[in-house]
Amino acid sequence: MKKLLLFVGLVLATFSTQAQARKLIFQQPKMGSMFTVQVWTADSVNAAQAATQAFAAVDSLNLIFSDYLPDSELSRLSQTAGSGKAVRVSPALWDILWTSRMAWEKSSKTFDVTVGQLTQLWRQSRKSKQLPSPTVRQKALATTGTQYLQFDAKNHTILLKRPGTKLDLGAIGKGYAAQRMLEIMQKAGFAESLCDAAGNMAIGKNPEAGWTIGIELPNQQGELLASWLVLQQMAISTSGDAYQAVRIGGKNYSHIVSPKTGLGVTYQRQVTVLSKDAAQADWLSTACYLLPVPQALKLAESEQSEILILDNQPSGLKTFTSPGFKKFFKEE
Repeated sequence: MKKLLLFVGLVLATFSTQAQARKLIFQQPKMGSMFTVQVWTADSVNAAQAATQAFAAVDSLNLIFSDYLPDSELSRLSQTAGSGKAVRVSPALWDILWTSRMAWEKSSKTFDVTVGQLTQLWRQSRKSKQLPSPTVRQKALATTGTQYLQFDAKNHTILLKRPGTKLDLGAIGKGYAAQRMLEIMQKAGFAESLCDAAGNMAIGKNPEAGWTIGIELPNQQGELLASWLVLQQMAISTSGDAYQAVRIGGKNYSHIVSPKTGLGVTYQRQVTVLSKDAAQADWLSTACYLLPVPQALKLAESEQSEILILDNQPSGLKTFTSPGFKKFFKEE
């Protein structure tokens, strides 16, 4: 669904208080991307065990959330679309879909997990470099709409009313997984951890001066924003199209699909969100990418989150930020 453009480092003010501690890094490929756990500790054995548990939790979530695996719980639920059958779902799937329902309402129906048919169609278009025909696109659009998901809290069931609806958690699933990983690390006693799910970061306490996060400038191929962020006990996610844009018919399209048109958006923008947890940061960064700038700023404020928007306009790069975002920049 999106390309996340974040780089993480660790700045230490002094080594005197934690002479025996060091930063450990654990990595495994998960959900089609690289996942990383960074932890500041002197206990390498137990840290490794905790990281293994965190990665195992991601594997379990993938069996629930994946829209690529035909036997995942999500895929099985999608297969019931239009059948009139309400399906009892696991706590994790209920939680993420209910969160997605709330996100859809809060984002003026911009964040929509029922766009699976559209994203699948757009993947084919990006590969073939041909736009889908209006007829095919309208058929896919007719399968979308979070309002057609019926939730029964008493029985913990979900009914997909609209035939052909295909669910896609690509704009929230990795953030959800990152937050779950951090919770596991913290429960194991490693509060000073950072869990990175392909750029969706759940950030724990900092060991000294802080975890520093660099944001890549849009369309600059590795060049970072001059100021770095210093973060702790929060989450960060960035949505942008620096590496996954495609040119079709002389026009650039993002890999992020508009649920209103069924096509990738044509403007060039990068949105970074700071939130209380990684699932929230994940969906907010996508919703704010799709919304007009004034609405994006308002949505972030309503969610008690901070936002940075880098917007490539004909006149050059324009920057928009929420009032509190700048306080997280590292002081020179």
